[in-house]
Amino acid sequence: MDLFYQYVEEIQEDVKFDQINILEKQLSLPAIKHKWVSRLITQKRNKNNLEQKKIDLKEDVLKTLTEKGIPTGIPKAALTAKVESSETIRKINQDLKEIDLIIEYLEKVEKIMSSLTYDIGNATKIMTLEVT
Repeated sequence: MDLFYQYVEEIQEDVKFDQINILEKQLSLPAIKHKWVSRLITQKRNKNNLEQKKIDLKEDVLKTLTEKGIPTGIPKAALTAKVESSETIRKINQDLKEIDLIIEYLEKVEKIMSSLTYDIGNATKIMTLEVT
């Protein structure tokens, strides 16, 4: 299953509460917040690692070509463009785009989790008013 859709399903469960499980959700909220912040940081680290891998691959290819001797008349910019269009670099670029979307989603999840404290508090107040 795609990581994004897995996260969507999990967040739906994490933010679902009712009169029966409201206390449980309230008590587990710090752990739930930690889980999502941890996932956000993990994805940011993954992005950094992919960006470094991309840089390293480009440098290795250009170094190899330089050591073999770049044919006369081929500018370094043209070689760099050719490396950029390679299958491996295109795959890394696609992975980076996917990670960017996941990071954007997780940043929004973090905001949802911050407001969940108020939502639970408001729901508790409403339940209290209904009882009295």
